[in-house]
Amino acid sequence: MRRDEATASVGFPAIEELMPHRGTVVLLDEILRHDSESTDVRISISKQRWLKRADGSVAGSLAIEYMAQCVAAHEGLLALDEGRPPPRGFLVGVTGLRLEVAGFAAGAELVVRSRRIRGRPSLGALSHRCQLFLAFSEGLDDTPGKLLAEGRLSVSVPRTTLE
Repeated sequence: MRRDEATASVGFPAIEELMPHRGTVVLLDEILRHDSESTDVRISISKQRWLKRADGSVAGSLAIEYMAQCVAAHEGLLALDEGRPPPRGFLVGVTGLRLEVAGFAAGAELVVRSRRIRGRPSLGALSHRCQLFLAFSEGLDDTPGKLLAEGRLSVSVPRTTLE
């Protein structure tokens, strides 16, 4: 399957329905889990075409974008659950960032978890604690693999899209 053919996991809309990204800049592959507090997504490095190195790997700093897209997916799912269109926000800050690796190998399977920890929706300000894990090669069960990156992302979302 090509990267620009975003698929929906059972019960979830396609990733491209949840955020303004299109084509190769959509870096998430599928939503694994979602509830009102958190969302888990899967990323397959081998399927990506954007920002790849010659050996097929990607830089570890791309973890920030993976986390930001997971936040967008979470907020988009919450909006759809409430009958609103997905909000169009933007990343305004990252704190407490820890990157445990310099890059992600060409065949790596990753899981990103985003959990809203603070928010002032009336002001358009939200914070999420995000973690990026190596997924087990046999697939993901309830426990992801080794923690590779984590941090707190602050996003700004126009108030009208949160109401």
